[in-house]
Amino acid sequence: MLKKENKIFVVVCPDLQLRKQLIARLAVKLGFALIPSDAMKLIKQNVHAYDLSTAYFVMCSEYSFRGASITNQRLYEMAARGICVIVGVRALPREYELISQAFYPDNL
Repeated sequence: MLKKENKIFVVVCPDLQLRKQLIARLAVKLGFALIPSDAMKLIKQNVHAYDLSTAYFVMCSEYSFRGASITNQRLYEMAARGICVIVGVRALPREYELISQAFYPDNL
């Protein structure tokens, strides 16, 4: 099982379908599901599908750190409290590398 560092898990991949598969594999490693097909049912398209004030975890396949900075801060606060936050992005901006743990297709 993967050790949870209190950071945002970021799956970086330009292909959306591969990104979803990688998020599902990460969710299995974190213990949210037994097999990736079950984990796929937990993944939402974007972060706005969650009520961030009451969510027990966040798993979304399309996220942009360039969007609302308040959402970025809220996700980081959730991760710092130990709540699992996994987002999929096309590319990770350099300024967000410090608060995230990046996963790429070749290391997951």
